[in-house]
Amino acid sequence: MVKIIDIIPPNQNKDDSIQVIKKEKPKNKKLSKFLISILIIVFFCIGGAFLIEGKGNITIYPETKDASLEETIYIAAGEANIDFENSVIPGEYFDETLNFEDVYESTGSDESATKAEGELAVCSEHPKDIKLVKNTRFLSAEGELTYRAKAAFTIPKGNGNEPGCVKVEVIADDVGDEYNLSSGTFSIPGLKNTEYYTTVWGELKDGEKLFGGSRSEVRVVTEKDIDKAKDLFKEKYLAKAKESLINNLEEVGTYIYFDDSFEQTFDKFIVLASEGDKIDNFKIEATITTKVLIFRKSDIDKYVEQKLLLSEEGRVIVPNSLLKEFLPLEENDSDHYATILKVSAKTYPKISEVFIANDVKGQTIEDSLNILKSIPEIESADVSASLFWKDRLPKNKDNIQIQINFGE
Repeated sequence: MVKIIDIIPPNQNKDDSIQVIKKEKPKNKKLSKFLISILIIVFFCIGGAFLIEGKGNITIYPETKDASLEETIYIAAGEANIDFENSVIPGEYFDETLNFEDVYESTGSDESATKAEGELAVCSEHPKDIKLVKNTRFLSAEGELTYRAKAAFTIPKGNGNEPGCVKVEVIADDVGDEYNLSSGTFSIPGLKNTEYYTTVWGELKDGEKLFGGSRSEVRVVTEKDIDKAKDLFKEKYLAKAKESLINNLEEVGTYIYFDDSFEQTFDKFIVLASEGDKIDNFKIEATITTKVLIFRKSDIDKYVEQKLLLSEEGRVIVPNSLLKEFLPLEENDSDHYATILKVSAKTYPKISEVFIANDVKGQTIEDSLNILKSIPEIESADVSASLFWKDRLPKNKDNIQIQINFGE
């Protein structure tokens, strides 16, 4: 047997030695360069931030005071300019003409009724002539409808198998269309219990008829209908005409008017019916002209500003603080409209934002506050910089934002 050894035996030489060499890991040069770049960027950003001026914010609370005015003014049509001395405001008339129409019902009633009329053939089989009087009654076969002869008549005697006949004009005993007949036979109740009753009769022959009977109720226009319709029409359409004119003024939005200065007239007012007309309804047509004295809001604002001496004192009205009230007077006439103008407002002195920005630019926040407090027109102020580490306003006045605040 052959023995195979697949492991190399160790070296038995004592002088031989084994040397182990440790291999170093290569350094990550890319990571180091990235960190250095980040540090450089941060350094420049911090340095640049301290060099940036940022923005300055100033809020000014100006000194305000109350102003008021109460005096009689006159709105006069035809004036071109404001008369401050005589308290006259120029006005003009604004008008509109509109056409209206409406339909109203008739409430009266009238019964229209007629009686049916026509001719009956009245025949007799009796051997003698028979004379009958006016208003002789004829009763329909059903026994419901009665007609009367309009005149006396004679029925000729019968001739053998042929009865004697005569045409008799009759009229219904009552009104209504149920009396209109085109066929039928009729008995004569007045002959009952006589020998003639069964041998005398009336009939409608071919083509003959009783007609013209009717009964109906029609509407009639009454005096009350006309008066009521006029009142309703005027109330409704005077209001509509006024509303239309007001809507047109509101669309323009630059004028003032008084509710009691509207004038309305009817240029046309026609009722298309008369009392007693037999119609279900009738129409009213009218043309209404509405006019009102108006004046410009801008003229009142100019008048108030002048009267309050705002321009002389260098003051302006605080936004949304101006309240105007107009109280009517009894002395109005066709030439002018008089009213009491009552005004209240808050005013503040004109402040030049450009001058303020020039005064505080480049100043510390504390110095800026002291400068602003020294200005008589300013009651108080707030100053801040947009960058929290900055204690100074920008040197460039364009970077300073100034806001005027009036508080509550």
